[in-house]
Formats: sequence, structure tokens, C-alpha cells
Amino acid sequence: MLEMMREAPDEQSAIDHFTAIRWKNGAFCPHCNSDRIYCFSDQRTHKCGHCRKRFSIRVGTIFEDSKLPLRTWLLAIWLITSHKKGIASTQLAKDLGITQKSAWFVLHRLRYAAQTRSFNRPLSGEVEADETFIGGEQMNKHSWQRTGGKQSGK
Repeated sequence: MLEMMREAPDEQSAIDHFTAIRWKNGAFCPHCNSDRIYCFSDQRTHKCGHCRKRFSIRVGTIFEDSKLPLRTWLLAIWLITSHKKGIASTQLAKDLGITQKSAWFVLHRLRYAAQTRSFNRPLSGEVEADETFIGGEQMNKHSWQRTGGKQSGK
């Protein structure tokens, strides 16, 4: 959690983080997919040079139509993924300092995002997993899958 807070100490750094993820292959307009993008001086809003529409990095994502800061979303993602058995909206609301209704909204948006095709891609590169249990007790396996050791139950 401390590492996340160091990575995103303010809202602009959270916006920059999501911008780097979303536009890793170059900026594009979420309305017309044009690559002629102009950035306003506030570094938060952009304008398309083709369709002339204004937009932010949130448009076309699960963060669209949310008044919560992206930094709060980042913290919510960390909290939800770090709980082994999930987290209730009431607990998330207490942890984030938001209303229970907002926490419920965040949970449903993130659960919806987890069902999308981009979340179901195979992992690549270096992958870490905590608390992994592989295998099982010999006595619980089928007789042809047992390998040496204790063979009780008969």
C-alpha cells in the first residue's frame, strides 16, 4: 500500500499512470479513433483534431461518469485485489472514506471489468503468486495418481 501511495502521491500522477497504460501505443480519440490529439494546459483534458470533441483519459473506460478521483480508484483496486475472500462495500467505504453507495458502485464496475476479454489474457513475463497450494494429500487422490508415500483409506 505504501508503494502505491509513493507511485501516486497526487491526482496528476494517477492520471499519468493510467494515461501510460491506456495510450502505451500512442494517444487516440475514444470517439473517432483519430491520432490527432491535442492536450490542454491542465494536462487532464484533451481535444481531437478530427472530430473536435473534448475528452479525458476516463472516457471509454470503467472510470467514466465517476466523480471519484483516479487515485481513489487505484487504492480501491489495490484493496479489492489484496483481500483473499473479497471485500464488502461497507468495509471498502470505510477504508476509502467514501459513501457505501459509491463503494458499491466501484465494486460493481471493477467486477464488470474483470469479466472483459482483456482481463482473461494469459499472463506473460515474470508472475508472482502468494499463498499457492499445489497438489494434495496422497490419500485423497485416485489410486492410479498416487505416488509412493502413505496410502490409507483402504
